[in-house]
Amino acid sequence: MKTILTPFLLFTLTVLSYAQTEDNNVQFGFGVSLSSELSMYSVYGEIGVYQIITQPINMANFSMIIKGSFFRFEPSIGYYTISSDYSEPGYGYEKSNSNIRLGAVLALNNDPIESVDFYYGIDFGFILSSYSRTSSGSGESTDESKTDFFIGPAVGGEYMFNKHFSLGGEINLNYISIGHYDSEGDYASWAISTRGMIFLRWYVN
Repeated sequence: MKTILTPFLLFTLTVLSYAQTEDNNVQFGFGVSLSSELSMYSVYGEIGVYQIITQPINMANFSMIIKGSFFRFEPSIGYYTISSDYSEPGYGYEKSNSNIRLGAVLALNNDPIESVDFYYGIDFGFILSSYSRTSSGSGESTDESKTDFFIGPAVGGEYMFNKHFSLGGEINLNYISIGHYDSEGDYASWAISTRGMIFLRWYVN
């Protein structure tokens, strides 16, 4: 976990330091968004090759924004969890899966069209997943974790109500290199994910 977070934080601090040397055209802000993500997985293992199309995952995301005249840097964090339980005479279990998405968009700004700012760039980061399962019959429990890496293009725009508030949207197409839990065996897998977001942003200055 520390190995993943350290370069991410160093990169964020570097951009912050650079932005502070710019003039007042650099804006700082915060954003909240709702995203919906749909992925197609390709898995390579001993049983051959197969594909899985997952159900859409809805996630809340929180971001910090550094916006200049020609660039923007927007690190974000998102969280998603799902849990379930099953019970019948003599057998039952409880399981949960949690995902933390640590990412950032580094983009160039296009010239505004009226009150709409458009941008395009790259979306990259990590997805930290944890899985737990407890059997109510035997009392045995399993706790595992894995890390995925994603990268891909991002295109978005925001309508500026005034200097401080905006409403916008963003579309990402990500390639995801998927890790695996220890209990799943040794195989290689990847995914292509489409992700759409609706943003509400507030700029401090």
